[in-house]
Amino acid sequence: MLIVPTGHWQEQAAPGPRRTTRRERWILGGVLALVAVIVVIVAISFTSKQRTSANGCIDVSAATMIGGSELYRCGTAARDLCSAPSGPGAGDNISFRRALAEACRKAGLPVPSVPG
Repeated sequence: MLIVPTGHWQEQAAPGPRRTTRRERWILGGVLALVAVIVVIVAISFTSKQRTSANGCIDVSAATMIGGSELYRCGTAARDLCSAPSGPGAGDNISFRRALAEACRKAGLPVPSVPG
C-alpha cells in the first residue's frame, strides 16, 4: 500500500511550475560547483604537458619507501647522472636504476650498466 502525504495530489495537479525549496537550491548549487571543479581539473590535465626524456634531457621518477621524487636534468647534469653507476640516492633501488637507464637511452646519452 502506498502512503502519500496530505496535499500531495493538489500540489502535483496545481497549474504552473513547482517552486524549488531552499534545500533543492542548495543541492543544485553544490552539484553545479562540483561539475565546475571537475571541468577545471580535466581542462588543466589535458592542457599541461609532462616532461619527457629526449634531446639530452632526462626525466626519471623515483619511488622510495617514504615517497617519491622526479629528477629532470639537461646537458652536463644529465650526462653526469647517466654516467654514474647509480644515480644520487639510488643505492640498491634497482627499479630506479632501470628507469634511469631507460631515460638515458631515450635522451641519447651513455647508459650505465644495470644488474639483473
